[in-house]
Amino acid sequence: MDSVTEEENRGAKIIPSARKSIHSYNNTYNSTYLKTMGKYGVNAHRRKQQNTISTPDHGVDEIDNVMSKIARPSSPLTLRKNSPKCRRNSVDIINNEYSNDESDDDEELYTSALQSEQENRNASKYSLNVSAQRSRCNESVGLHNNLFPESSIRNETKKSYNFLMAILVLFLATVTYSQYSILNTSPADVNVVYDKLKFYNDVKDLEEKYKVKYTSILQVRTGVSTIFENQDAGSFIFTYNSQKTNFNSAKFNNFIEDLAATASRYLRNESKEVHVVVDTSNITVHSVYDFMNEYREGLDKTGVMLVKDIYNIPSELAMAFHYYCDEFSPLVKKSAIFFTLNLSNCSQHDQKSTHDYIEKCLAKKWNSIEEDKIGPLLTRVVNIVIDVTATF
Repeated sequence: MDSVTEEENRGAKIIPSARKSIHSYNNTYNSTYLKTMGKYGVNAHRRKQQNTISTPDHGVDEIDNVMSKIARPSSPLTLRKNSPKCRRNSVDIINNEYSNDESDDDEELYTSALQSEQENRNASKYSLNVSAQRSRCNESVGLHNNLFPESSIRNETKKSYNFLMAILVLFLATVTYSQYSILNTSPADVNVVYDKLKFYNDVKDLEEKYKVKYTSILQVRTGVSTIFENQDAGSFIFTYNSQKTNFNSAKFNNFIEDLAATASRYLRNESKEVHVVVDTSNITVHSVYDFMNEYREGLDKTGVMLVKDIYNIPSELAMAFHYYCDEFSPLVKKSAIFFTLNLSNCSQHDQKSTHDYIEKCLAKKWNSIEEDKIGPLLTRVVNIVIDVTATF
């Protein structure tokens, strides 16, 4: 027993060479101790630990487990990207400079977010107020219509009536203006209704009515159409013989009158007046100037002058036709001069052609005109010759 006790006493005095377990410091490990380590350094902590170990103490030898070490608390703050690099100790110490900057940024962000939220709330309140006002207005209108249905119907009927009246007034004004425009339209404003086709058809009817040769009617139709297109003047001379057996003077005169009226309608289809007729048996003027002024206005309105029996025109007035029949510079543009010539007044000798025969006949009649003027005059007067002697 004594030996055992002695051995136990001898064994109890054995001091283990291993260091204490880290769990033995668990209760004394606190934040104050960590701050002390960070503040005064690791060396001071080690010296203090060595002094503590040197004191006699009974303990139990335990296996050192590295995995059971306490994890070091890390700093909850993240470092800035642009912050200066510094050495990290075992425990991070909060930097007051950076923490203050971050707190300022947080305050600015918080203030900006607060302002945005306040603006959104104000906008939503405004939209709600507008919607509420509109709904109240619609409700008031609907309530008024429900309370006073007859008044609403009366208003709608009145609006429809006013709209219909406005349309009716506009329609009446349009009709009145159109009627006024038609009544006050001058003949010159009327559209051309008598075209070339109608003129050709009417001339064709005259050919069939009076049994005139087709070649004679073709000359008239072509000559008048050319005058209309070129806006110039032209002369036509119709020859007949009053001494011919069975000559029908009335029929010939009707033919010439109808043909002149048809040509006048085509050349001046906006005018209602008939062609100008010059009665050579009853001429009152005695000068070329007076003769030109006597019939110029009428020719300008009708477009056709009918001179019956040109052989009776005196020499002192014949030069007026030099200006009427001028093809390039006429006295009246777009005009046709119709002459009739009784061949019984002319000599039947030395007839070479119709044109030559007529020119010699008129030259003998107008022998008082100078030689340098008689030629151009005859050329303009004897332009298109239409012989209807065999027809009438």
